[in-house]
Amino acid sequence: MDGVKTGHTEAAGYCLIASSKRGARRLLSVLLGSTSEATRAQDSLKLLNWGFQFFDSVRLYGAGDAVKSIDVWKGAASAVKVGPQGDLFVTVPKGEAGKLKAELVSQQPLIAPLARGQRVGSLRVTFEGKPYAEQPLVALENVGPAGFFGRAWDTLRLWVK
Repeated sequence: MDGVKTGHTEAAGYCLIASSKRGARRLLSVLLGSTSEATRAQDSLKLLNWGFQFFDSVRLYGAGDAVKSIDVWKGAASAVKVGPQGDLFVTVPKGEAGKLKAELVSQQPLIAPLARGQRVGSLRVTFEGKPYAEQPLVALENVGPAGFFGRAWDTLRLWVK
């Protein structure tokens, strides 16, 4: 354990917030209502060991990794790569990472100009068909406006669509 906050009140009992790191993973435990200082420390240690033993942290995407390219209207480019601004981790029961599914939800129509870092959608992650996490997605590159004819053509296409 490398981070601890202890406390005790008559109403809450002995309490402990503990932090532990193994490799790149850090877990926090919050324990309330213990009957003694010794029990509080032992139970928190058990909780942290359980978390490390039975759960995995899965890195879905790294900062700046392209998740997908999505269509851009009225832009100098017809598509833009999108991804998370920061690393995207989720925690799942050990060995269950294959049950994660990710779905890109983008703002449509996406009209240029777009600045690098501008939010353009989100990544919805489900686990066994249930919502699990949602992360904003940003444009990974700038997309300037198209010329006059390109903008006019896309305007007509959007009217028809």
